[in-house]
Amino acid sequence: MRESKKPTEGAVLHGDAGKQNKKQRMLRVSEVQFRDLAEKSLVGIYLIQDGFFKLVNPRFAQIFGYKVDEISGKKKPGELVHPEDRSMVAENIRKRISGEADSFHYEFRGLTKDGETINVEVYGSRTSSQRRPALIGTLLDVTRRKHARETLKQAEEKYRSIFENAVEGMFQTTRQGQFIVANPALAKMLGYVTPDEFVAALSDIGQQLYVEPARRSEFLEIQERVGSVIGFECELYKKNGSKILVLINSRAVRDAHGVTQYYEGSVVDITEQRKAAEALNRLNEFNKVIIDNAPVAIFTLDKHGVFTSVNPALASLSDLGPRAEEKLIGFNWLTNPYTIKCGLAGYIKRGLEGEAFQLWDFPFVSYRGDRNIYMDFKGVPLRGRNGNIEGLLCIIEETTDRVRTRAKLMQEAKMAAIGRLAAGIAHELNNPLATLVAYAELASQAIEPLEDDQEKQPSVEELRNYLGIVEEQAFRCKNVITDILSLPRKDGLEPTVVDVNRLLDSVIELANIEKSNITIAREFNTVLPHVKGDISALRQVFVNLISNGIDAVEGTLDPILWIRTRIEGHQVGIEIEDNGVGIPDSIVDKIFEPFYTTKESKKGIGLGLSLCSELIDGMGGTIRVESKPRYGTTFIVTLPIDDTGQRGGD
Repeated sequence: MRESKKPTEGAVLHGDAGKQNKKQRMLRVSEVQFRDLAEKSLVGIYLIQDGFFKLVNPRFAQIFGYKVDEISGKKKPGELVHPEDRSMVAENIRKRISGEADSFHYEFRGLTKDGETINVEVYGSRTSSQRRPALIGTLLDVTRRKHARETLKQAEEKYRSIFENAVEGMFQTTRQGQFIVANPALAKMLGYVTPDEFVAALSDIGQQLYVEPARRSEFLEIQERVGSVIGFECELYKKNGSKILVLINSRAVRDAHGVTQYYEGSVVDITEQRKAAEALNRLNEFNKVIIDNAPVAIFTLDKHGVFTSVNPALASLSDLGPRAEEKLIGFNWLTNPYTIKCGLAGYIKRGLEGEAFQLWDFPFVSYRGDRNIYMDFKGVPLRGRNGNIEGLLCIIEETTDRVRTRAKLMQEAKMAAIGRLAAGIAHELNNPLATLVAYAELASQAIEPLEDDQEKQPSVEELRNYLGIVEEQAFRCKNVITDILSLPRKDGLEPTVVDVNRLLDSVIELANIEKSNITIAREFNTVLPHVKGDISALRQVFVNLISNGIDAVEGTLDPILWIRTRIEGHQVGIEIEDNGVGIPDSIVDKIFEPFYTTKESKKGIGLGLSLCSELIDGMGGTIRVESKPRYGTTFIVTLPIDDTGQRGGD
C-alpha cells in the first residue's frame, strides 16, 4: 500500500495565508460597495460615538446644509437639533448607547447651517466601533411631508368646520335613498335635534322626506343624466309633519368607471323667501293697479331723459290716445322742442342731477303742440343702491280747469270789489253832496232878507255855522277821493331804514292823546333793531291804527292804549291794543276790505285798514287782528329787520 503523504508545515501556512488574503480582498470589496452605497444613498447615514458624529454621508450633510468634513469628527448631535428638542434627542442617544434600548424611531426639529428649522425622521440602533459603543442610523428630511400632512389636517379641520357650522344644510346620500351624513344645519332645518337623530330616523328619503315622492324620482333622473342638479325646488316634511320649500344643489360622486357612489350637496330653506317674494309680487301688482288707475299721470325717465314707463293717465294728458305708451317709451323728452321752449327741460335736467322739484300750475303744450295746458309737476330723483342717480320719477296733474276757474273767480271778485267800490263812492259822495246842496240853499235863503229888510238879517254866527258845514262836507268829499286814489297804489314806496320806537313816539306826540283823557302804556323793546320800510307809509299806518284805538275806547271807563314793540325772530313786532268794545267774530275777517267800517259815517268811510294792509304788504310785512267783544282789540304788525346796519329815521 502506498503510504499517504502528509502536508508539510509550510504548505499549511501557505494555504492559511491564501484564505486570509481572500477574506481581506472580499472585505475590501464589501467596504467599497458599502461606501459607494453610503455615498449615493438618498437618506442620511450617521455614526455617533463619544458625543460626536464620527461618520456622516453626503446626504446627511446636505440635509443640514453642510459639507461632510464640516460635520464628521467636529459636530456634536445637539448642534444640529432645535433647542426645544435637544434634551429629548440627547436622552434617546444616551438610552441607545447605554443599552437601555436597542433601536429607536422618532421625529425631531433640526437646525440647518443657515439657522432654518427642518423636520427630520431618524432611525437608529446600538452598535460598536473599535470595540467601543456607538450609535448608527439613518435620517430623513420630512419637512415637506410634515408640512403637507399639517396642511391636509388644517384643510380637513377647515372643511369640517364649514360643514358643521354652515347655515345651509349639507348632506351625502346613497343612491338607494339613505343619508350617509348630514350637518347640524340640515337636521335643525327639518326639526331634528342632532344630525345622528336625523340620519337614523330616515331610511327612505323619497317616501319619508319628500311631500311628492315623484319629485325624488325626477331628482335622481337628472342626477344620473346630467351628473348634477342646480336649483331643484321641492317640498319636504319636517319632523312635526309641517312642510317647507327648499332649494337643492347636488352632484353625483362617481368612481373611475363612472358608477355613482353617492350624492352630495346642499339644501336651503326658501319658505320665507318665497312668501316674501309672493308678498312683494302682490304688492307690485297692487301698486301697478293704483298707478294704472291713478287720475294723475305717473311716468319715469332714465338718466338721459328717455321715457321708461308711463301710466294710462298720461295718454289723455298727452292727447296720444291708447297708443301713448307705445309712442312715448324710448322717446327723449329733453329733446322735445315744446319741453325746451317752456323751460321744463331745465327742471328735468336738474332733477336728473339729484335736485327734486315741484311746479305749480306750470304752462305747457300738449305732445302734438296743439293744446295749451296747465299742470302741477313733481320730479323726484331715483337713486340706485350705490346712491347714483338712475332716473326721475315724474307725477303730473293737469290743472287747466282749476287755473281757468281761479282766473274766473278772481275776475268776478275783482268786478265785485269794483262794484262795492263804486257803490261806496256813490254813497259816500252822495250824502255830503246832498248836505252841501241843502246848506248852500239855506245860506242863499239867509242872505235874501238882506236885500229887503235890514231888521231880518241873519246873525253872523248862523251864517258861519252854515258855511262851516259846507266846508266840512266838501273836505269829506276830498278825503274820499284821496283815499280812493291811494288804495290801488302798490309801487312808489321808498324803502329806508326806520327806527320804529322813535316813529311811534312822534306819532303819539302829534296825536295829542293826553288831552283826550286816554292812558298810553308804552312797552318798547329798548334794543329794538331797525326795520326796512317806507317811513311815510309806516307813519300813515300807525296814525290809522292809533286813531282806530282812540275811537274804540271812546266812552269806555278808564280808557287805555297799550303800544308794544318786540323782536320776533328776524322781524320786529308792533302791537297796538285797546280796551274798547272789541269787534264781533262775525265781521272780524272783513275789516280789511275796502269801505267796510263799524264807525259812524262822520268818522270814516272804511278805507283806512284796507290801505294799511296794502302798505304793510308792500313793505314785506304782515298785519292781523285779534279781538274779543267787550274786552278790546289788538292789531299786530310785523316788519322785516334791516340788516344793512344804517342809522334809522323817525
